[in-house]
Amino acid sequence: MSSIHIKNVTLKQKNGSRTLLQNVNITLHPGEVVLLTGPSGSGKSTIVNILAGTMDPKERGWEITGFVELDKQQWSLGAQHAGMGGMVFQSFALFDDLNIDQNLSIASDHNTPPAQNLRDAIQALLDDIDGTLSIRSASGGQRQRVAVARTLLANHPILFLDEPNSGLDSEATKKLSYLLKTLAKDLHIPIVVVAHHLRHLIDHTSRLLVLDPQSASIDEIPPKIDALEQYLKDLQDNPQKREARKTQTTRIHPVTTQTQVNHRAKKPSVQLDWFLYFLQTRLWELGFSPNALLFVALGSILVGFVTSWFVLMYIPFRDYILPVIYADALAGLAFTELRVMTPLTTAMLISVRNAALISADTGHKVYTDQFGAMRNLNIPHRIYHDVNILLSSTIISLALTLIALMITTYVAMMTWWMVFPEDSLYIWRDLFFQRLWPAGQLIPTGWEWILAKSIPSIVGAAYIALFFGQLPKNDVRDINRATARSLIWGLTFVLVWHSALTLVEFSYVKEKLEASF
Repeated sequence: MSSIHIKNVTLKQKNGSRTLLQNVNITLHPGEVVLLTGPSGSGKSTIVNILAGTMDPKERGWEITGFVELDKQQWSLGAQHAGMGGMVFQSFALFDDLNIDQNLSIASDHNTPPAQNLRDAIQALLDDIDGTLSIRSASGGQRQRVAVARTLLANHPILFLDEPNSGLDSEATKKLSYLLKTLAKDLHIPIVVVAHHLRHLIDHTSRLLVLDPQSASIDEIPPKIDALEQYLKDLQDNPQKREARKTQTTRIHPVTTQTQVNHRAKKPSVQLDWFLYFLQTRLWELGFSPNALLFVALGSILVGFVTSWFVLMYIPFRDYILPVIYADALAGLAFTELRVMTPLTTAMLISVRNAALISADTGHKVYTDQFGAMRNLNIPHRIYHDVNILLSSTIISLALTLIALMITTYVAMMTWWMVFPEDSLYIWRDLFFQRLWPAGQLIPTGWEWILAKSIPSIVGAAYIALFFGQLPKNDVRDINRATARSLIWGLTFVLVWHSALTLVEFSYVKEKLEASF
């Protein structure tokens, strides 16, 4: 692989409030480990995330210009999605709803098969790790190696690591430093490590780059701790002295091999088996798990029992009025329960429960960089996550509303039987369904109104939860706030939608209702 030239890069906020890079040029050579450091908050992680393509600069208000040159080809950083490097995040960004083997399989399935030397390197990383382990059960060191192996499967020409020694002791950091040096040599790719604490990492480093936030430049200094400490001191105290200390270190030019790389961001392709896997997972979580079914069943039981009991038992002058309006009372009760109360209650219960689940899960994935990792691994996260949530919400709204209607009907019948135990259930059936489901009719009257209320309200609430969940998350409090907003606005949408549709429905069938009741 040839050297990678990053040329004339300028990265700044669109509103002009901050400039991270100003006409910066960097050359990265195969086989070298490059440390990128700088003062805290100087924007190191932002720079590598944009270059790796895990962060869309437009979404965060950044504007980037410049271009990248590799193998005599150039592409614009401003006009094209960068996607030039594989990213190992500080949080590792492993997909916690998949086990270790599945984390590796999904990366492998969405990228071209790696060359033999890359397969060997990945196997060496994973030799002593049980692939059936869940991510939560793996140790920090195991997670880090899995994250590196998974990123390598995307076959990028550069490997970026963001604060890989965070939380590691000195011995673990030394092992990591040696591992990175070995990987760079074996794979013949440059490895760029973003780090704030460099002791022990610097032992096997080829070059040391320092981000200077004052001049929005990246300076290269000798890869030694004392040189860095003096540079940072001069950065604060004496910029002129710092300029005099800048030196150019020797570049490493190993022999180019036949390792295949994919230096342009590919358009993610949907794999049907993974799409169906995530779909069935969402269907179970959001609609068909025992607690979800129990939640809806309890709501349906309450609607069926409470409305029937109070109408039949506490109607004013019950003994005088009920015999006169008995048939119409049951028909009106059916309309109230099956066309209004049950669809509304079911939509409210499903939306409240799922808004919390969707927003919290989505917010967690944003906070832990899992979406950024999927983008970096050419995995279509919008399809696997967003589309599957909306599709599963559509299926769930149909299935659970039908289940709720059946439960409500059964409970209403049992409640009537408790009040009139001497009467036949056939009487209740004929009177209850006389207008909603006349004899000989294949499907109930007004089914389209039930669907029009249930599906858009439940899917709309899910979309609202997705919207709030996908907003940037800087800490756990942001996840909590997004969840609260999802509950409030999702439930508000359900209530407004059902109220509006019910008013339209009543207006539409007003003449028929007046003639019937």
